[in-house]
Amino acid sequence: MTHNTIRRTTAAALAAAALLAAVAACSDKTDDPNVTLTSTADPAFGGPDGTATAKTPDEQARAQALAKVNDYYALLGSVEADPAASTDAISTVAADPVLSGQVGNITLRRSQGITSTGAITVVNSSVSDLEVPVDENGKPRTEPAWVHVQACTDISGWENKYQDGTSAMKPDRGQFESTAITVRNPEWPDANGWRVTSQTVEKVSSCG
Repeated sequence: MTHNTIRRTTAAALAAAALLAAVAACSDKTDDPNVTLTSTADPAFGGPDGTATAKTPDEQARAQALAKVNDYYALLGSVEADPAASTDAISTVAADPVLSGQVGNITLRRSQGITSTGAITVVNSSVSDLEVPVDENGKPRTEPAWVHVQACTDISGWENKYQDGTSAMKPDRGQFESTAITVRNPEWPDANGWRVTSQTVEKVSSCG
């Protein structure tokens, strides 16, 4: 039996709408601790049983990965907004090394009495590359998948402050950041298996 793997290296035209909150280097923020995460499930997608789907496997993976990036930013933001919120929930949107890094950063900021206000907005995001396993019939094959996402965020509205009210942010942080994100799914084609596993941030002049 011959196995095929869909691999795309192209700038996808899937742009994510502006989001509740995000963290662009190591933390995100939203003022609403009851943020609702985006569902990545698609009733038209057959999943492991191979039933018919309105989308191809790579189209489905693109949509799911972009949704997971949105969920990642929103979830981190909700945890940052509430000092009493458990960091355990981060495991639903991230896996190591990002998971341990984010938990460690949030724990450190909390120990220093740093609180967050405002929000970071995802201006745009798209898929730059992916590898989605399929069988010889073009249906999803049970095997790890990954997607590379490029996101640009507006960080000007997000603020970290010490207890005395002074800013904990770098004065030269700028307004926009370009972030390269890897989203992996060891449980593909299960839509719930996606997790952010790497994140590299670069300061940019705009998201245009």
